[in-house]
Amino acid sequence: MCAWKFHFVTFGCKVNQYETQALREAWTAQGGTECDSPDAADVVCINSCAITARGERDARNAVFRVRRDAPRARVLLTGCAARLVAGQTSGRDAAPDAVVVQEAKSRLLAGPAALADGLTDTPDAGAVFPPFEISGFRRARPVLKVQDGCRHRCTYCIVPLTRGPCRSRDPFDAVREARRLLEAGYAELMISGINLRQYGRDKPEYGDFWSLLQRLDAALAPEFAGRARLRISSLEPSQLDARGLDILRGCRMVCPHLHISLQHASPAVLRRMGRGHYTADMLERAVETLHAHWPVMALGADLLLGFPGEREEDVRLLLDFIERMPFSYAHVFPYSRRPGTAADAMDGHLPQQLKQERAARVRAAVAERQRVFREAQLRLPRMLAAPEAPATGCGRSGRPFKGVNEYYVPCLLPPEAARAAAEHRLIPVRPLELTPRGLRVAPADETT
Repeated sequence: MCAWKFHFVTFGCKVNQYETQALREAWTAQGGTECDSPDAADVVCINSCAITARGERDARNAVFRVRRDAPRARVLLTGCAARLVAGQTSGRDAAPDAVVVQEAKSRLLAGPAALADGLTDTPDAGAVFPPFEISGFRRARPVLKVQDGCRHRCTYCIVPLTRGPCRSRDPFDAVREARRLLEAGYAELMISGINLRQYGRDKPEYGDFWSLLQRLDAALAPEFAGRARLRISSLEPSQLDARGLDILRGCRMVCPHLHISLQHASPAVLRRMGRGHYTADMLERAVETLHAHWPVMALGADLLLGFPGEREEDVRLLLDFIERMPFSYAHVFPYSRRPGTAADAMDGHLPQQLKQERAARVRAAVAERQRVFREAQLRLPRMLAAPEAPATGCGRSGRPFKGVNEYYVPCLLPPEAARAAAEHRLIPVRPLELTPRGLRVAPADETT
């Protein structure tokens, strides 16, 4: 087999990162070698994102840059923006050689040589979970993909049009991959999907997401509890019912951390978003219940400001909610119009300046809650940090490197922890001080 080189450019969510890793492993097994820059590659694969209009621009710009920097490389475009970008580029300098839409991405597993130039837009057959799998990860905390696609059709979201319907992973496959990664030495796995609320809807025999989480914990905790942990990427308030909370409290490996796809606290705005199936009150009640089990817990959220028809009183309601809740962080976005979505045709679109101003107010409110949460972390006697890969030579130069504790707070680890970082171990630490980059920590006694 002839030697060949490839390079990946990856945008977007953790699921995209997972799929790039699966392709990386498949192409390496077929004789390819990954290189650090596109100009040395025979094949460059751009794995795109379409969650915002900026994602499409990023994909188009990436194609242009690769064409400029690696004119002899074969350029492949895949991911959620592939179908959208395919019809907007023309000419050798701007267009990829091959476009593989997201619903057909798994065909890339056979290798670039098996892929014809042009557009591959025939979805994979049936409602089968794409056959991606990984045995390693470029980052210290691998993604465990368990679900793909979405049928919900939020009025602002284009993802159902780019990723297709819900598809759920066989729980036996999920457990097997999780075990493989933990046995390889990884200390934290991120359980991810496009919409975890829809896990099992295409395969009722799998149960729902809580059934899957319970199965993962039961299979892994006897061997790995205390040595490794699971983190959930994103939930909706409607999932935090009595059964879900009971299962969370019964799990031994799940981090005391919830990330919630909340979007807003105003019922009127949520209904216009197509998310009237939950309320902010559901989240507030769930957090109150969990605090008895997790006295310290991280709480993050996705928030969307400036949606069509949003009023100042809606923003005030959200700000009041933020002040009541123990948020440790939030991802705050101003609404961006997406052609092809129901919201694009709605009345009441707001000026960009007003959207930015409202988003800034909400970010400031979240920043205050984050400050309170992180200052409280200084009073904890001990925490466990999952390290990122330490910078080359950090142990020799005395420079700290990053990790994250169970509460999803960035930690600056001392250079003497470099060996533990290289082994992907959870590191017992104690907090020293709060810095703009996170908590500076020191090693703690294992029995503290």
